[in-house]
Amino acid sequence: KEVIFNDPPERIVSFDSAVVEILFAIGEGHRVVGTHDFVDYPPESSDIPKLGSSFSINLEATVDLKPDLVFVFSDQFQSDLERVDLNVFYQKTLTDDFMKVADRIRMWGRITGSVDRAQYVAEEFESRILKIEETMESVDQGFRVFQDEGELWTPGPDTLVGKVFELLKLDNIAYDISGYKQLSSEIVVDRDPELIIAQYGDNISHNDSFKDLSAVKNGRVMVPRSNSLSVPGPRLVEGIEDIAKWAYPELFK
Repeated sequence: KEVIFNDPPERIVSFDSAVVEILFAIGEGHRVVGTHDFVDYPPESSDIPKLGSSFSINLEATVDLKPDLVFVFSDQFQSDLERVDLNVFYQKTLTDDFMKVADRIRMWGRITGSVDRAQYVAEEFESRILKIEETMESVDQGFRVFQDEGELWTPGPDTLVGKVFELLKLDNIAYDISGYKQLSSEIVVDRDPELIIAQYGDNISHNDSFKDLSAVKNGRVMVPRSNSLSVPGPRLVEGIEDIAKWAYPELFK
């Protein structure tokens, strides 16, 4: 479906954390007049009105903001928003190919008219990924890795994080799942990860069930400094770099 702009949209409601981060990164954050409750970056976004969760929307409040563009990452709200004559742009969130982040950055540069700045941000993203790829050429075999999203929920190889693990030559112990699923503690123990990424806090190191895991015994449980690895925006490369430095400190200094 075509979404036609005669002029760059001045008032954007974005129900997507990645798009909010992209717009601020290319200097167009002032256009964002509404978003959802889970947007927490950049700090300036705290002043933006929140219109619901990722999967619920306050339609009346959205209309009151008089946006000339509403962006949604799910088609759940699309028909309701269009029914009240709002210009809706639906594009499914990135779930696998993180290199497409650069394409999304360029796209929003075209939408807002900030083409040069978007090109700069996209090229920086691509060059940092390329540097990681080049450094990883010297690695033949990485480590067994497990990412705990909470209560042993974890990403499979067909997810954004799964593709990051491939880039870093890390063997995902959740190699036989699709999307995000919950593993049993028995499977985690049996597959014995050497590295654990505790995305939202370390609930593993002090759990007796996991005391014999290689990652626990060797102190290789990492709690990321931010949620950048979970948001397919410009900061994603920071999350990848953090894991690279942690997994291969001798290569990434």
